[in-house]
Amino acid sequence: MHTFCSRKWMLKKRPFTLMHCYIEFAKYPKWQARELETSLKKQKKTVDGSPGTTTNDPSDASSVRTDATSIHTDALEHEKRPDGVKKDKRGKADENACKLSLETVWAAKQEKDEIKEAARNARYAQQFELRKEEIALRKKEDARNEREDARRQFELDERVMLIDTSGMTDVQKQFYQAKQNEILARGLE
Repeated sequence: MHTFCSRKWMLKKRPFTLMHCYIEFAKYPKWQARELETSLKKQKKTVDGSPGTTTNDPSDASSVRTDATSIHTDALEHEKRPDGVKKDKRGKADENACKLSLETVWAAKQEKDEIKEAARNARYAQQFELRKEEIALRKKEDARNEREDARRQFELDERVMLIDTSGMTDVQKQFYQAKQNEILARGLE
């Protein structure tokens, strides 16, 4: 009984009933590789489990078995299992589909990035225009406030200049004359 099959069946403690299938499949590289893997694992366990019992003596059974399996392993490594028809077709289609999907994903990403960039630039342009309008409005408001302040100052100056000082005391007359002189000096500037 072979190791990779018997091990499974030993765990369940049932006899192996599919020997005719095993005999049919054992000649294919896939199953030979599996058998080889399990036998190598088993050998590693026995060698690792009892240190010091392994020798390089050619008459020793474990070293002979290792030499035989390494030769068999080398032969299997060089022998490649051929791809099936479906896998071969799928491989070609997958390569083309992968390239195509990567290209479409990349193109879609670039398109999205361009749209985002255009939207961002449009927002910046809109904010810039709003900022310019806001500055223009502030300038107009400042100019209007300056004109209003100048108008008020003119009205105050006019009142001071037209005031009648004939009925005032000397101190009041001096105050208003000084103010009138300030107004005249400002007007000459």
